[in-house]
Amino acid sequence: MAQENQGRMLAVERRQRIIEMLENHSSVLIADICRECGVSAVTARADLDFLEGEGRLKRTHGGAVPISEYVVPRVSERVRKNARAKQAIARRAAERVSDGEMILVGSGSTTLEFVKALRSKHDVTVVSNSCHILEYAEQYLPEVEVMSTGGMLARKYRHYYGPLVGASLADIYLDQVFLGADGFEPSFGFLAEFDQTAYAKVEFLKHARTKIILMDSSKVGAGRSFLRFAKPDDVDVVIMERDPEGMVLEACNQGEHEVQVIEALADEA
Repeated sequence: MAQENQGRMLAVERRQRIIEMLENHSSVLIADICRECGVSAVTARADLDFLEGEGRLKRTHGGAVPISEYVVPRVSERVRKNARAKQAIARRAAERVSDGEMILVGSGSTTLEFVKALRSKHDVTVVSNSCHILEYAEQYLPEVEVMSTGGMLARKYRHYYGPLVGASLADIYLDQVFLGADGFEPSFGFLAEFDQTAYAKVEFLKHARTKIILMDSSKVGAGRSFLRFAKPDDVDVVIMERDPEGMVLEACNQGEHEVQVIEALADEA
């Protein structure tokens, strides 16, 4: 009887219920709407399209997220998400850094955790376009030399971007580069949310011998539209807490270039 009553919900009632679902969760799936409102997937999609047209949500693959969730959250907010995974990734990445190295570190919550894990290192030079990383290293890593790239300042997200990023790196070549990723599609590659971020990552990859991606497993198959900054085999190492079903390892090793995929929490499986 409850299902029948839900099936007779008016469109305005269904759409209000969808908004309420989004207020209580970070996302909603079409299957959730079908179950909650007793409608078909076609009707659920139509409701989401209508609500997106009114600016009340943002459609994603298979569902929707609140407008506030679609905007990339600031690092201080993002670092709390999947914190255990990011910390494990950071520790494994820090093990790869030797005293005396010069490394290039891109902006992001996982790369910030990585820099925090460099406390025991000596005579390391960190070059970054992230104000969060630069400020943390300056305050808490006295044994680390700190260098900033050039570029325009993205005030909201506290990193530098634009042509001056590449120009400032033109004459340097470093030991390793560590980059985060906003998404990974196995058939396509590593993805960034915005063009300015993707451009900076492309430039960073040109200026280091070893190219390392730090990415938690939630980024695999990310549903929103992103821009590719590297193909699966354009990098040398991917460090994750776990590689879901070996998808990343398989995707990155389709060609002749061998990519190492390290699972930081594999021993806890």
